[in-house]
Amino acid sequence: MKLQIFVYQCEPYGHAFQAPELPLHGYGEFLLRTGSAATMSYLDALADPTYKEVDALLARRSGMREMKATKRAEILRNIYGQVACDPDGDGTPFRIGQHPRCPVCSSSVMRAWQEAVPTQFVELDIPAVTHALWTSLSDDQKVSRINQFLPELQSAT
Repeated sequence: MKLQIFVYQCEPYGHAFQAPELPLHGYGEFLLRTGSAATMSYLDALADPTYKEVDALLARRSGMREMKATKRAEILRNIYGQVACDPDGDGTPFRIGQHPRCPVCSSSVMRAWQEAVPTQFVELDIPAVTHALWTSLSDDQKVSRINQFLPELQSAT
């Protein structure tokens, strides 16, 4: 997979470092990282039926119907990796939008990031997300799994 190099600056100390990301022109594509940012996985949300399924289940939930579509989309991106994607080999869940970790201080809170200039690309083998657990669940279990992550998320927003 062809990834673009971005230059990040961590929030706590301003350390600058480079990390790969999906090129900016990709629509509906996400690079998911674990909390440690040690493992990455790829999602084509337009082709993966679980993304639409989680979105539909969210839309039916009380309180979500009245919510703006952009806010619900933000919630979907925040919970999707933990809810519908299998964790990495260590059992760590994936997250959409998880920044890489600073190699100096290990922070994943970033002050700034931008494309490297001149533009640089790297070819990496990034596996697609899998959904073995999600697909094994009944509809009621899927709703329960989504609800498990919503109280924490809604209190943080």
